[in-house]
Amino acid sequence: MMSSTPPHHIETCIPERREPGVMVFNIRPGGIAEQEGGAIGWFVGIGQDGEFKLNMNFDAPTQDVRRLANGNLLISLTTTGVIMEVTPAGETVRRWHVAGKWLDTPPPEGSIEIDLPLTHHTINVFPNGNLMLLSAEMRQFDDWPESDSDPDAGRRIANVIGDLILEVSPEGAIQRQWKLLDILDPYRPCYGSCSGYWKARGFENSNDWCHTNAVTYSAADDCLIASLRTQDCLIKFSAATGELKWILGNPGNWQAPWSEKLLKPVGDVEWQYHQHDVSITPDGTVLCFDNGNFRALPFAETMPDEACYSRGVEYAVDEEAMTVTQVWSYGSAEGDNVYACYQGGAYRLPKTGNTFLTYGGVCTKDGVPSSDNAGSFARSRLVEVTPSGDVVFDMWIDSGEADGGAPLSSFRSEHFPE
Repeated sequence: MMSSTPPHHIETCIPERREPGVMVFNIRPGGIAEQEGGAIGWFVGIGQDGEFKLNMNFDAPTQDVRRLANGNLLISLTTTGVIMEVTPAGETVRRWHVAGKWLDTPPPEGSIEIDLPLTHHTINVFPNGNLMLLSAEMRQFDDWPESDSDPDAGRRIANVIGDLILEVSPEGAIQRQWKLLDILDPYRPCYGSCSGYWKARGFENSNDWCHTNAVTYSAADDCLIASLRTQDCLIKFSAATGELKWILGNPGNWQAPWSEKLLKPVGDVEWQYHQHDVSITPDGTVLCFDNGNFRALPFAETMPDEACYSRGVEYAVDEEAMTVTQVWSYGSAEGDNVYACYQGGAYRLPKTGNTFLTYGGVCTKDGVPSSDNAGSFARSRLVEVTPSGDVVFDMWIDSGEADGGAPLSSFRSEHFPE
């Protein structure tokens, strides 16, 4: 690990209105650099005064970070299949590796093996200390949609990727798993469901049906809430039985029996699209980062990239009435609209009630907003806003496209008390 800081600039920092403590997030190759296999990454921590309080640099792309109950960091290097517990000083306490990533190379010495082909996107922790991880499986379906954008396209036999949510003990043993292909309609298309995301990750001729990118545990009722990017929805289901409790998102294209689990909007609700980073706030509401890709479902006309915007959004769910109300959002107003087509996070801060937003992959081509993260220049933006929407911190991770800098992105952010 080296000490060089990533390229960045801070546009706003008002310490007296910010949350005390440190916001920790990853920085990794983004956009076209990610596709080319860039091998560098940071975990950095930015204090209330805007100064770097933590700076860990790796020779591999970094991914997610979570705060453990003991104050240590749980971090992941997804492309190498490594998860680590480290102290804020950077000392490694424990290390795990995913078996499928180390078939031809001896794993790190002393590392605990997890018998999975891969993990992806987020890491999290159950209250009992077990790890909450994501993996994937491929199944073949007959009569599957040929296209998610052409209503006149036919049907075919297709390889479909469904995500697995897993509970894994600290000793590496898989305790429980939930298969999303068994919970939701495997035939429902959204924009992006037919994409080849998984082809580069070992699944030939596959389709990215749901693309889970975040999971959180609801201790109040022993349920899991997951963000499914290419299903444009958040879902809640029982950890004990796998029973689907509700679906939060645009109600289009759902069939029975899943349509019976749709939350009905009350008042002015704007649906989220291709969202990331679902969490439960201290008030019991549901918070996520709405990336805003397309802002439509097949086969409606999509919003042009240059008009798209990303936002943090908070929903209140009434499970007895099966309704949802939008109670807060930031990012859709004129002048506030920045479009991050992929990655991203939203974190409700405990003392101030401020929200920390990670615009993870702000992608552009020749300066124009783009949804093509595979072929674009990428930057990330870190913003803290008050409940009324005042910006009290605004930081860009940006190496400068015009200067020939490397595209960079961030996945999400985590708060650590000072």
